[in-house]
Amino acid sequence: MRALAVVAVAVLSVTAQAQEDHAPGAVQKVRDKLASLKITLDFTNARLDEVVAYFQEYSGLNFHLDPDVRTKEGEDGSRVTIKLKDVTMKSALKLILNPRELGCIYKDGVIVIAPKAKLGALTTTRVYDVRDLLFRLRDFAGPRVELTVPGGAGAALAGASFTLEEEPKGEITEEFLTDLIKTNTGDRSWDDSTNASITQINGLLVISQSKPVHDEIRRLLDLLRQFK
Repeated sequence: MRALAVVAVAVLSVTAQAQEDHAPGAVQKVRDKLASLKITLDFTNARLDEVVAYFQEYSGLNFHLDPDVRTKEGEDGSRVTIKLKDVTMKSALKLILNPRELGCIYKDGVIVIAPKAKLGALTTTRVYDVRDLLFRLRDFAGPRVELTVPGGAGAALAGASFTLEEEPKGEITEEFLTDLIKTNTGDRSWDDSTNASITQINGLLVISQSKPVHDEIRRLLDLLRQFK
């Protein structure tokens, strides 16, 4: 039975046009909304599709349960018992979906909920030009300290002088950047998914990954570029 679900914070009504779903900022808008909306939930033995329907009604976003979810959880659907107060919608979704090995992806204006294994198989290939990072992210040496002793070896110690190396000792390599991406994005997908890969070609990274991981990679590269 579905228990009362109480909205903790009022939600601003957003009517998205079809063309906006394909605008460059559409995905970020959805991500920001999921991270900012707060909700209080009180469900007891509710069907998963009922909970998802409430999330849709509450947020104004479109949700869709992949048919494989119903197959995976059985004909009666997965039962949800959860009680939360003042949490973000993103956190609430994670708490409901993660124990069931489910995830979600934003596609064509709809948040699709599907098994993680299926989402991991939905890889696309993108090319990232990282030549600017390879040439500008450098490992600079620290200051070199030299003790100065006026008057020769027998004189008292007078102080110290500091000089800074003018030339960097090295540059960030493609191999280092590849390891950085794998360590900070995609969680276990780099090892678990046979479709995930990174290939280096003259300062270009050809990456096959799922769309959510591509979003993580883009954010990481944007962050690195702030420190060029």
